[in-house]
Parts: sequence; C-alpha cells; structure tokens
Amino acid sequence: MTIDYARNVIRRSRLIMPANVPRFVEKAFLRNADAIVLDLEDSVPDSEKIATRERIRELLPVAGKGGSDVLVRVNHTADLLLGDLEAAIWPGIDGVMLPKVESAGEVLRVEEHISTLEQKRGIRSGHVKIGIIIETAKGMLRLEEIACASARVDSLTLGAEDFSADCGIELGPETYQGMLIPRMNVLIAARACGKIPMGLMGSIATYSDADQLVKNAALAYRHGFLGASCIHPDNVEMLNQAFSPTEEDLAYAHQVIDVFEESIARGRASTKLEGKMIDIPHYEKAKLILDRANKIAQLEEKKKRSREAAIGGL
Repeated sequence: MTIDYARNVIRRSRLIMPANVPRFVEKAFLRNADAIVLDLEDSVPDSEKIATRERIRELLPVAGKGGSDVLVRVNHTADLLLGDLEAAIWPGIDGVMLPKVESAGEVLRVEEHISTLEQKRGIRSGHVKIGIIIETAKGMLRLEEIACASARVDSLTLGAEDFSADCGIELGPETYQGMLIPRMNVLIAARACGKIPMGLMGSIATYSDADQLVKNAALAYRHGFLGASCIHPDNVEMLNQAFSPTEEDLAYAHQVIDVFEESIARGRASTKLEGKMIDIPHYEKAKLILDRANKIAQLEEKKKRSREAAIGGL
C-alpha cells in the first residue's frame, strides 16, 4: 500500500545535531523537535567520521527518548556510505537522510542495503525510511524518478546551500525568484509522489536571525512546504509554529466545513463565505487543515509524555 507521507506524517522540524558532540545529543530529548537528525555528514570533520559513526548505535535511544523520530544523515560517498548505513541501521532509528541524490538507482541501492540490515537486526520490514536531499543540478533534472523511486522515501528536500553552489547561484533576497523555481520543482515532485515537501524560503545558515527565519518558514508553509531542518535548538519551536495551522486557520476551516455541508444538504455543491465562493476544493482543504491540526496535537502529546518519562527517569 502506498503511503501519503505528506498527509499522514508530521515533520515540521528536523533538528540536525553533529553526532560527534555527545553533550548536544544528550539534551536532544528536551528540544521538542519532530525529528532529531544525528549528523555524520557536513557537521562532522573528515578526521572524525569513522569514529563518530561507531557511536551511533548508542546515541539512537538517547536522541529518541523525548518522543522525536530519530534520523541519521549519512555520507553519500563511495568510501563512507555503506559503512554509515551499517553503523546507523539499528533498532531505534526511524530513517536516514540521504544527501546529494542524483538518480533513482542510488535510492534503490540504499533501500536494498537497509532491507538487508532490517532483517538481520530485527527491525520491522519497511520501518526505516529515506529522506531525500537534492543538492545538485543533476539531481534536480531527475526529481520525478528520484521522488517516486521507493515507498521508503518519505520526504524531499532541496539542500539550498549545496544546490546554489553547484549551480553558481548566490543565495540572498535578490535571487529569491531564481531559487523559487528549484524549490517549487521539489515541492511539486514531493506532492505528486506523496512525500513530505521540506524546506525554507531561505537558508538554514541564518539561524541567528529569528525574525528572518520565522518569515522564511511562514512563507514556505504558504507555498505548500510542511517542515524544514534547523541547526540550532532555538529554531525548533519557530518551525513547529510556522508549519502548523494557526487558530485563525482552524476557525476559518470550521466555518468552511459548516457552510459547505449546509449547502450540500440543500442540494448545492457551492456556496459563499465572507463574499468568496466555497466549493469542493475549499471544503477538502479545510478538512486537511483540521486533520493536520489533530495529528500535530497527537504528536505533541506523545512527545510531552516521553519527555516527562525521560525527566522522571533521570
């Protein structure tokens, strides 16, 4: 059965933590991120990558004790990828983030290796998902085949920094329109294949500018994105709020549903609200908003219980 991850999985915030700094991981359960990413890639120096990945197994339950999903970002290089997967796929992991993807074949090879490790290590078949990161022009050209390559793929992200470097684009307000094209290509491919579209209308590198981050996240949500990564704990709640329906959104969605269902009862499939036409697409969108809010509430309750249990066990 094909899973529509965009509708069924809440992933508003992914907090990326360098796995070679244990004190960061030890506090991960307090951050309330929807997912914690133990990073083996960009935030870990080359000289420490091998030693760091040997600690991943023991870090998985530490990162996950606050109820967040636990992901591992692996190195997508010939010399490191398989070793990173071997070190990461243990009970307690929910997915891997695969950077610099350029073909469906790469996804399928990773999927095959994950399947073997799941069977060997007593993990439910299909549990470990793959989060795709598009960071090159070649990957962008093959978006559709990559996004739909496997049922394990749960999200699609544009790695804006690497992608802009590969294409010679300078990130900044003046290039917003140019970067909007690849961002929306990623969104459309994700939506077409039922994956979670992830990303900001900006760079995660500007983590210290809270106002700008909130604007970039809110703008991304209005464009259809459902979450983003961050590299600082202070950004987590900003993303959680930006990628959640507001109270105004929820109130309006209830109104849309009420007036449309009243109209249907009268034999009409369209009506109006506040001077605007309301028909089936508006009704379906309103239901999706309420469903997302309900799933968010369930996830927040799960994380709250897990944090309280973890704190109580200290």
